[in-house]
Amino acid sequence: MIHGKEEMDDNNLQKPNVYNRYLPFYDSIQRQAYEKFDEIRMHLSRIIQLREIRPGFSIWSSKLQQFISLYGYYFTKADHLKLIDFYLSILSIDNLSLTNVQICFNLLQVLL
Repeated sequence: MIHGKEEMDDNNLQKPNVYNRYLPFYDSIQRQAYEKFDEIRMHLSRIIQLREIRPGFSIWSSKLQQFISLYGYYFTKADHLKLIDFYLSILSIDNLSLTNVQICFNLLQVLL
């Protein structure tokens, strides 16, 4: 899934990994990053819609952490704010397990 030209522009991204730019296959890295982020975003929203906190939340949150370590903040500011809001809203769920609370705080620390 390739986005429009305006979304493919690196100027709209928060802070992508600067070292990826020097790799010989940078164009495929860009496409792969957009596809992976769309997949992560889709599954995180599906988790909330289906109320499937367990085990999907921890799986897709770890995939988001891996994504950030590989590609940096390879998403727009609006997506960045939505992710922060998402993890803050997860913290407001009653009877949330300690493991999920730790996941939320770890990702909030990374995102903030």
